[in-house]
Amino acid sequence: MANQAINSAVHQLKQEHIRLCKELARVDNALSVLSSLEEAPVKSVESKATPVRLKRKMSAAARKKMSEAARARWAARKKEKAPAK
Repeated sequence: MANQAINSAVHQLKQEHIRLCKELARVDNALSVLSSLEEAPVKSVESKATPVRLKRKMSAAARKKMSEAARARWAARKKEKAPAK
């Protein structure tokens, strides 16, 4: 009697294993489809609703002015610290 119950449980587990393998194959297929969609951007209504922030570009003159100001600050600090020796 106990042997028959064990055999029944083993049979049920094998059936569940087969079902889960099929389910896993379906999940793998769905993932491959979704990953292929990631590569090809899809235009949607939602993308138009959210504005895209463009990266601000700084002119060469503005960068030069900022670097000169930074150098002046560093020089001032260095000058203040030099007599302290």
